[in-house]
Amino acid sequence: MGIVLNNEITVLGLLCEKPMHGYEIEKTIKKRNMRYWTEISLPSIYKVLKKLEQKKLITSEIKFAKNNITQKIYTVTAKGRQVMKNRVKEILSTVEKTIWQIDLGIANIYLLNKEEAKECLQKYVVSIDKKIEIYKKLKIFFKKNNYPQSDIALAIRPLMHLRIEKKWAADFLNNNLGGK
Repeated sequence: MGIVLNNEITVLGLLCEKPMHGYEIEKTIKKRNMRYWTEISLPSIYKVLKKLEQKKLITSEIKFAKNNITQKIYTVTAKGRQVMKNRVKEILSTVEKTIWQIDLGIANIYLLNKEEAKECLQKYVVSIDKKIEIYKKLKIFFKKNNYPQSDIALAIRPLMHLRIEKKWAADFLNNNLGGK
């Protein structure tokens, strides 16, 4: 069957909810603000659907829509549902290896003089602040619109990570580069 990638899990998860056509998947991704926590794009949706069908995790059927236009409707198979369930168990049970671009910068910070490094890290803190504001707004939006608790958690979790990252950056600035 092959490894089921994150983009495949994103689409497969949506199809576990109900059968959909490609554009409906895109609309659902937009409506749920899933691009904040997935890397799936509109063109990749159709590539993913093709891969999932090749792996026999979904099937497709051409149906007529109300306006007499044909649509390819995708439905998860029993095998696809089981693969999804197993992958969710795995994801929820194990911390993933994280790769952060900032680590590459820190590993090579010696290439910058102290002022350059300080300026860059101050900009990094500002960029964290901007992301924090985005996730605060997303959290408020989800709560205001009665999204399920699992969706609200998708705003809270990165918000907490960003707050810790900001603390780390401030500590690094103060302890290694002489303050803000």
